[in-house]
Amino acid sequence: MSEEYELVSVTPVRKLEKRLDLLEKGSPGYNAVLKDLVEMMKENQRVVDDLIKTNSELIAGIGQLSTHLAGLTGKFDEFMESIEVAGTSEEPKEWANIKDEAKKMSEINRELDDRLKKIERQMKLTALSKYYYQAGQQPGQQAQGSGGEM
Repeated sequence: MSEEYELVSVTPVRKLEKRLDLLEKGSPGYNAVLKDLVEMMKENQRVVDDLIKTNSELIAGIGQLSTHLAGLTGKFDEFMESIEVAGTSEEPKEWANIKDEAKKMSEINRELDDRLKKIERQMKLTALSKYYYQAGQQPGQQAQGSGGEM
């Protein structure tokens, strides 16, 4: 049996070995990208931590605001009650006098209104009677004429 031999160049095999070593060690660009990625993750975590802290402070501030608003509402209710109490207390004598005078003036206005209505009715009747008399009829003539026709 005869064995066959071939001459093979070692250079391509050496190149493959070097590439394999580089891949096993990691390329310098790949390591830089990983470092940047790790830094970005750390920065992202810092931002999240700051947001959580700010959110907690905001919640605490809203709680304090709620407490202060409750106190303010209580004070406002007390103020409104004091106003209601002051409104129901005795009114000054001057107010009573003014109310009495207002009632008297209202009664006088009603009486004057009634008188004006009566005067207006009399004026209308007077105007109608003038028209009636201008037509040449006497008040007695109409009474006779109407009495004869019945």
